[in-house]
Amino acid sequence: MIIRNLIYILQSENYYFGRFLRFAYSHPKWWKLEDRGGIIWTKKAVAIHSVSLVILAAIYLAAFLEGGAFPFFLSVILSIIFLPFIIGLSLAAVYPLDAFLKRRIIKRAAGILEKNNNVVVGIAGSYGKTSAKEILAAILSQKYNLIKTPENVNTDMGIAEFIIRNESKFNGSSIFIVEMGAYRKGEIEKICRMVVPDYSILTGINESHLERFGNIENTVSAKFELPENTSKIAVVNIDDENIKGNVDRFKIKHVEKVSMDEARNVEVKDDFRGLKFSYGGINFETKLLAKHNIGLILLSLRIAKELGLSDDEIREGVSSVEYVPHRLEPIFNSSTGATVIDDSYNGNLNGIMSGLEVLGRAKGRKVVLTPGLVELGEKSQEIHEKIGGLYAESADLVLLIKSPASGYIIDGLKRGGFSNFKVYVTTQEAHADLANVVKRGDVIIFQNDLTDNYF
Repeated sequence: MIIRNLIYILQSENYYFGRFLRFAYSHPKWWKLEDRGGIIWTKKAVAIHSVSLVILAAIYLAAFLEGGAFPFFLSVILSIIFLPFIIGLSLAAVYPLDAFLKRRIIKRAAGILEKNNNVVVGIAGSYGKTSAKEILAAILSQKYNLIKTPENVNTDMGIAEFIIRNESKFNGSSIFIVEMGAYRKGEIEKICRMVVPDYSILTGINESHLERFGNIENTVSAKFELPENTSKIAVVNIDDENIKGNVDRFKIKHVEKVSMDEARNVEVKDDFRGLKFSYGGINFETKLLAKHNIGLILLSLRIAKELGLSDDEIREGVSSVEYVPHRLEPIFNSSTGATVIDDSYNGNLNGIMSGLEVLGRAKGRKVVLTPGLVELGEKSQEIHEKIGGLYAESADLVLLIKSPASGYIIDGLKRGGFSNFKVYVTTQEAHADLANVVKRGDVIIFQNDLTDNYF
């Protein structure tokens, strides 16, 4: 059970041993690590588990044969203390075979795309990737058969395995929309070598995963790997300062700069029913709530125009866009009379701000539930105190889930003269208490949700 729990955290950390080791020795209750999620028994996880058991068996057997019962029991105690290193040794042992198999899988996936000659559109950014993918897919599907990466599948192996599993679908699809994620420089470039994007969208760049990237300059370089490796047209969001200030220093074959300021007559519909706006003399409506989605629509619109869609097809596509699950998704609870805005998959400052802009439209009491953000590195205190200040200005009640960030949010709240907040030890405790806290007519927004490796 202990081995299983530790491999779960290793898997949650994308098999980055350094991050796993820091977590393991700062969270000694190893038997409780599978709290909100569970291990996925991939071939790699099974291999690490099996090798770890073999190493432990060898240690115990050698200790018993060498000295009997006392050395055996001593080896058991020491192995528990050093178990994270044993799992690290197992990770190193399976690496050569793992790397070989990955290369084969990626090569096979690339061959499928090359054989079918699909038009590939890549999407990258610190925020807005999934929403942009769903918007673009809704528009392009008015004219083309397409296939898109699902949910949060955005790594090289995740994308490659998706392509292979769905090989037959690529035969009948004209367009492949690929969401690309990264924790390090070079990861998006690796995906680009596999899928070879014809077109791309860069949504925005901020401090998300700053702890992993090290600094914002590395983040910028990593995200611009997509437009740099786009063969035809890269469309970028210049409402984002990190894109606007850096786009001209990268070697991009053909770039189109898009701003939400190009939209006209922006109107917020009542009761969280969406937005209206006009662009190029065409009137658009969408059920999406946040104004930043207009920018994502305009980015997608440029790609659609390049691929030959008519104005009517684009307008119909925009109106057909559904709520993206857990990304500013409104849910009205008829039994309680409250409205939930589920924004639990938006884990960055821009998402927090967009969510509060939407919450500001509420006619009743405005409630926030959040554990804060993660992977902000040295910026964590500054950003979370800023978030606390924003809550003090925007919310009537703030519900915090205890995390490394919650103290900084409280500091920001207090500096803003705000005292109407409550802290819960766990997410489960918070959700169980909502029936006692939320009243008829309230609007509550869930901002971010954290996996076990962040508590």
